[in-house]
Amino acid sequence: ETDFWQVNFHNDNVSWSTINKEINDIPWHILFNEKNTETCINILLSCLLMLCIKLIPRKKPRSKSKIPRERKKLLNRMKMLKREKHRTYSKIKEKMLEKKIHETESMLIHHRKEERRTKEKKVIENMKNNQKVLFDYINKQKDRDAKIGPFKIQNEYIYD
Repeated sequence: ETDFWQVNFHNDNVSWSTINKEINDIPWHILFNEKNTETCINILLSCLLMLCIKLIPRKKPRSKSKIPRERKKLLNRMKMLKREKHRTYSKIKEKMLEKKIHETESMLIHHRKEERRTKEKKVIENMKNNQKVLFDYINKQKDRDAKIGPFKIQNEYIYD
C-alpha cells in the first residue's frame, strides 16, 4: 500500500504544471456534492494520492550502509587480497598480490576523489538557490578528522 511518504516530491523530474492541470481538471463540485466533511477529505486525499502515484516517481529504498557500493566492493577486494597474501607461501605470488593491493588502493583513492569532486559540484550548483547547502558542506569539512597514514616503510605499515 502506498502513501505520500513513499513518493519523492523533491525529484527534478516532477512536472508540477502537469499535476496542477490534472488537479484543476477534476470535477470537485460533483465529487463533493451533498457529502459531509470527513468524506470530502477522504475523497480529496485519495484523488491526490492517485495523481501523485501516477505522476511523481517513488523514493528509492535507502541502503543500510552509507558507503557507496563501488567503494564497498573495493574494500572487500582489498580484504580478500590481504587475506590471500597472508596465506600464501610463494614469494612470486606474494609480490603479485602486493601489486594488486596497491592497484586497489589507488582505485579507492581515485573513487574518494571523484566523490569529493561531485559533492563540491553539487554544492556549487545549489549554492545560489540554497545557501544552507554550502554552510552544511563547510561545517562537515571543519569537523572531520585530520588523520594521515598509514605509511608503508620497508613492507611494514605505520599507523601512528
